[in-house]
Amino acid sequence: MQKIEQNNTSGRTYGGESAAERLSRQRQTFMDAGLELFGTVGYRATTVRTLCKQAGLTDRYFYKTFSDTEDLLAAVYTESLDQIQAEVVAAINTAANQQLTAGQIDAGLEAFFSAFENSRMARVCWLEVLGVSPRIDALYTHRTQQFAELLLVLGRAMQPNWSIAEEETRITGIALVGAISQSALQWLLDDYRSPRAMLVSANARLIRGLINTLPH
Repeated sequence: MQKIEQNNTSGRTYGGESAAERLSRQRQTFMDAGLELFGTVGYRATTVRTLCKQAGLTDRYFYKTFSDTEDLLAAVYTESLDQIQAEVVAAINTAANQQLTAGQIDAGLEAFFSAFENSRMARVCWLEVLGVSPRIDALYTHRTQQFAELLLVLGRAMQPNWSIAEEETRITGIALVGAISQSALQWLLDDYRSPRAMLVSANARLIRGLINTLPH
């Protein structure tokens, strides 16, 4: 007979897996199902029933961690952008550690567009979150601002004598993110027709063009 142990903080353990571990696994299973369905058939065509079928779990398990499909969309979107941002930051830091200051732009963009080649993730982050609800709109705006801040940190590192006023700097960051995001979205809609290197080159030119307008 399978040994059953009681854990005061995590509930019962079955087969070496605690209640907390089971819940985490079930949550991740629904996250994977959400990425698959939101990234293919789309958020609006996805129901709890289809998510459960994709995950191979019942709705009882779904509602243990998510209140509705919008809640799952927010989680999938956040996890996807966290992954993209982590890869971009890691690439930039690697270039910085190698003292390739000018190469940080190319490294960051290469990491971004490489991650964007995951079409399901790209569709969720750049299409499926648009116009869903005020909550998702606010999340989208917040994450856009985070990416803008990341770009500006890189810009200031490359140009210590950054002289643009704070409010104009903020708007400039948003504008850069908008340009990069729109080129990425068009790449997705074109079914990745252009080489990734071309996307990196075009957007690197845009960022360097901004930096070159600053006084030295």
